[in-house]
Amino acid sequence: IAVCGDASVLIRGQYDYVLANINRNILLADMDSYVRALKPQGGHIFLSGFYEADIPMLLEKAASLGLEEVSRRSRDDWALLVLEKQMK
Repeated sequence: IAVCGDASVLIRGQYDYVLANINRNILLADMDSYVRALKPQGGHIFLSGFYEADIPMLLEKAASLGLEEVSRRSRDDWALLVLEKQMK
C-alpha cells in the first residue's frame, strides 16, 4: 500500500516500511507518527530530503522513539537514513 501525504494522512494498520522524503523540521515533528505506523518490531523508516548536518539531530529523536540506525547514504550534502524499530 502506498499512501502519499504528511503525517496527518489517515493511516490504518501497521506497515513494514515508511518512507518520508521531506525537510528536517517536518521529519522531527512527524517521526513519532511514523513510528506508530510501523509494525511492533522490525519495521523500517526511510528518511530523506535533509542535509548531512541534520543527521545527529534526527538520530537523537529516532533513538528517543526506539529506532536504531541501520544505514545511511549521502550525495551532494543530501542524506538518507534507514532506521529500524526495536523491540520495547
